[in-house]
Amino acid sequence: TLRRAFARAGLAVHRRVEVPTVDLERFEPASERLVLELRPIAPLAGDVSLLVKACGMEADTLDVQIRHLVAQLEAPRAFAERIVVLDPKESGFLRQHADGSYSRLRRAARRLVETGWMDRIVEAPGDGTDTAALHNRWFGHACPHTHTAKGAHVAPLPTGFEACSTRYALHVDADVMIGRLDPRHDYLAEMIAVMRDDPAALTVAFNIATARNRPYTAMNRAKAWRTEARAGLVDLARLRAVLPLPNSLRDGRLRRSWHRSLDAAISRGAGRSHRGGDRRAFHVHPPNCRKRERADWFAVLDRVEHGFVPPVQYRQPEWKGAREAWMGPRRWEPFVFIISGRNVPAGRLRRCIESLIRQRGPRWGAVVFDDASAPRFAEHFEVAWRDLRGQCTIVRNRCRRGLLANMVTAIRWICADPDTVIVCLDADDALIGDDVLLRLASEYERGADATVGSMLRTDKSADYPVSFDRPREEHRGGNVWQHLRSFRKRLFDAIPDAALRLDGEHVDLANDWAYMLPIVELARSPVHIPEPLYLHEPSETGKDAAGKAAREQVIGRIAAKPSMGGQQ
Repeated sequence: TLRRAFARAGLAVHRRVEVPTVDLERFEPASERLVLELRPIAPLAGDVSLLVKACGMEADTLDVQIRHLVAQLEAPRAFAERIVVLDPKESGFLRQHADGSYSRLRRAARRLVETGWMDRIVEAPGDGTDTAALHNRWFGHACPHTHTAKGAHVAPLPTGFEACSTRYALHVDADVMIGRLDPRHDYLAEMIAVMRDDPAALTVAFNIATARNRPYTAMNRAKAWRTEARAGLVDLARLRAVLPLPNSLRDGRLRRSWHRSLDAAISRGAGRSHRGGDRRAFHVHPPNCRKRERADWFAVLDRVEHGFVPPVQYRQPEWKGAREAWMGPRRWEPFVFIISGRNVPAGRLRRCIESLIRQRGPRWGAVVFDDASAPRFAEHFEVAWRDLRGQCTIVRNRCRRGLLANMVTAIRWICADPDTVIVCLDADDALIGDDVLLRLASEYERGADATVGSMLRTDKSADYPVSFDRPREEHRGGNVWQHLRSFRKRLFDAIPDAALRLDGEHVDLANDWAYMLPIVELARSPVHIPEPLYLHEPSETGKDAAGKAAREQVIGRIAAKPSMGGQQ
């Protein structure tokens, strides 16, 4: 809200400063006040509306998609208005990937308006006289059908264009993934400059991922660029001046979509479409066939949002490469902390980070997961880790996955060196003292391949003696599950994925048992560290009788799995 208010006043946040203090109730780091240093932004030649087009297949994902688009696109300047235009089609979608529900789509859009992410909803008309009048204005044919003979939508985006009161509209499909390598880069000013410099420019495409900047051009060799249908800037005044666009009918329906009609007009000399741009702002489009695996889709959306793009995506508008190729930047440090948290209070998260920063000893990196926190926690999470981006790969899950699923992603896909020492740290806990890394490094230099212990609990005093001999048969698993847990990456890589799952899903409850039992069984030189290195704040979740019983049942099933002793 503050950022948008500043942007509408022609200001951008240049620097953020928090005045540190201590929370006297919990003795955690806190902030007495937040200071935002602002800088002026040069005004644009005209106001711009953000126009997002959505259909019924996006009813269950619209919230994630819109939040992503607004957060990525509304920097450094604000849009005059943010509009979501809804396609009323209920079924028979082209390349359908999900069940369509217009009623659920409308409810999702209303929630986004109520929470301030969008300003207005525009509903495209269905088949009938309103659509016929719209198509007559745009294409010279009073066709009452909203979609072409091949099923492509026609009516929704022209409806949205007509709803804009601004000179320019940045239109994006709701499923587009936006990457910003530098949020201070003023991509809108650059696109409008293309319009200013070419009086015949009708549209400017939003750039795709590239290894280097490309000059804006209207021609691809000797052929005019086609209009970008998924993400681009449109000069609405110039577009209205060339209406109606060329189109025709087949079986009573329009032959061409709006952008293909515009291509036909451009081929007849009505104007030009431009492509190119600065590589710091780009879009990636997920084809519908890949959106069926929502976890993969949202994982890649997160990497695009964090500015990581594998080379396989360069110069390609459609999402390329498997999910594994997108899991970066990869970590090569000798010690890598795996940190995960959900809805972690600011003070506790800051305590965790400060305990990490204080460490002396070998070079370290981190893979940090925000496991689908609520928006206010997610915002603080990003800000809190911002200064450590060079040492951290930050992953923000849109749907909760659980600690073990996050560890699998981090260790198997992001950590690159099999000899890297993985150190597990919960985002609401902390390391004790400045020499934890030195203590771990000394054990690994002496030949350890895994370490266990020890921890200081905030709820009670407890000592957990460790036994590495047949932990599945020992009382309480030989206590090998306790903090601080560390091990060579190659040990985790040797665990079959099935051993980390129950009922087809990665173990969530008692996940520490799920991976530490096989780690200790595979280790040749595990070591118990008796002095407390870790401050542990137990969760209140699952402490009732039912929760304890469920946990014990899961532990029993984990312990009953075959031992991995002697397999390395």
